[in-house]
Amino acid sequence: MIELKKLPMNLQFFADPNPDPDPEDPKEDEPVTLTQKELQSKLDSEADKRAAKAVETAKAKWEADKKQALEDAKNEGAKLAKMSAAEKADAEMQARVEEIEKREAALKQSELKAATKALLQDNGLPADMSDTLIGLGDAEAIKNAVTALKGSLDTRVNEKVEKLATGTKPSNSSSNLSSSNDAFDAVMAKYQKPQQ
Repeated sequence: MIELKKLPMNLQFFADPNPDPDPEDPKEDEPVTLTQKELQSKLDSEADKRAAKAVETAKAKWEADKKQALEDAKNEGAKLAKMSAAEKADAEMQARVEEIEKREAALKQSELKAATKALLQDNGLPADMSDTLIGLGDAEAIKNAVTALKGSLDTRVNEKVEKLATGTKPSNSSSNLSSSNDAFDAVMAKYQKPQQ
């Protein structure tokens, strides 16, 4: 008889790696069901995380802007310290002029916006178009654009109204029925007495 050699085998290798699975942990492929309160709690938690992240981002931006403004002020202060009295007065005057020019530009912009809205309303056009038209910058250009827009819009409306008002013309052709096929003539022929 032939004798076979037996090889040693590690049976633990084939064993389950997690012999006692935790029954409370849901498996990944099983759907998780939540109550309305649990779902709302998870949604609120996620919203809080996102809000906190947005606040942190805004805070970092604000701090960076504040730091930049402080640096600019320090640099301006250092410049002023190095200047003579006449140069300081000149620099302050220049800063005031720039501030006045900014305010004047903002005032002109708001006046232009108000005038554009009024012009649009006077022409029967929607006032929310004013923001787009202000981009032209010049009151005369805005007026020309509104006039052209009003003319184009009126032309289109009139064309549409005329098209809807005309409709189809009635045909003047006679009916397809000949006198022998005419139902009215057939009925009249029955009731007419023959003439003698």
